[in-house]
Amino acid sequence: MSNAKITILLGAGFSKSVFPEFPTMRELTKSVFENEEVEPLIRALDKQLPLFEGKELHQVNIEEWFQILEESSAYFKDLTIHSRRRLIIDVAMKVIAKKIQELSKSIVFSDSQLEHFKKLLSCDVNIITTNYDLIFERAIEELILRGEIEISTPYDLNIGSIEMAYQKKGGTYLSAGRAPRDKFARIYKLHGSCDWFTSELEASEQIYADINLLRDYLKYEYRVESSEICEHMSLVIAGPNSMKSKLINSKALRPIWTAAYSALRGTSRLIVFGTSIHKSDATLNSLLVEGLPVSTSVDIFDLEPEPIADRLKSLTVRSSISSRNSDAISFESFVDTVVLYSNT
Repeated sequence: MSNAKITILLGAGFSKSVFPEFPTMRELTKSVFENEEVEPLIRALDKQLPLFEGKELHQVNIEEWFQILEESSAYFKDLTIHSRRRLIIDVAMKVIAKKIQELSKSIVFSDSQLEHFKKLLSCDVNIITTNYDLIFERAIEELILRGEIEISTPYDLNIGSIEMAYQKKGGTYLSAGRAPRDKFARIYKLHGSCDWFTSELEASEQIYADINLLRDYLKYEYRVESSEICEHMSLVIAGPNSMKSKLINSKALRPIWTAAYSALRGTSRLIVFGTSIHKSDATLNSLLVEGLPVSTSVDIFDLEPEPIADRLKSLTVRSSISSRNSDAISFESFVDTVVLYSNT
């Protein structure tokens, strides 16, 4: 259990503040619906589903739309219709994972960003993120290569049973180590990661990380077979669909949520950056209701902070909430704020 009193809750807006090429959920929704594999599947639907208040496809909340498709299996007798709708979701999730993988691989950090990642990771804070990307892993990799952080692997700060999927001279997988809790932050990836795989979601806590995107820090004596090892496994991503709850309760992800709940129980200040805490994400809302003390002080950094403040008040928070528009807040100034709080 974490002893940190400060918890940071991050969403897509955080990743975009570091690397502007990362999409917001609305931008990701648009790219998914316009994808050359997904678009013809949507056109082939048995009926054009209503898209909420006359919105265009790119304006639709993708989580709500996926839920409509999936929940219809409760009453559709035609297995062909159900299978066709299920296929759209499966293909869309693969498109999302591939896009995030490609963007994660192309991240280039400035010296200032790396210095601030080092500051952030050296704080006694809990970092809870709903993002699948590899922002933190890539930053840690760069800091390891520069000899600026005393961490052995890019996965040392991740909560969860993680092993890196590569073989050392025909040996076994190498487990990610665990950095001392009193020296570094802890990272809780609630929805999984675009490089996490498992052989059995329901039966195993073991997660294997495909390090093909993070291989620069490895020495020449390692024989990298990451993609080959993971290609027949299941991707560990709790995507924006009605199956999210089932995946979160799988053996692979449940320990991360349990640890996040414990971390929230001891939180005195919550800092929210770049996540809307939308009502469609029932699992995240439930975690906050059950885990976050009503006396928690809250700071919100977002393009539209007021709806998030209202949402938190309706869920659990009864204490002070400070709201700031993230347009005026850089990643560096956000980290400086976290460091200031952690030192007081």
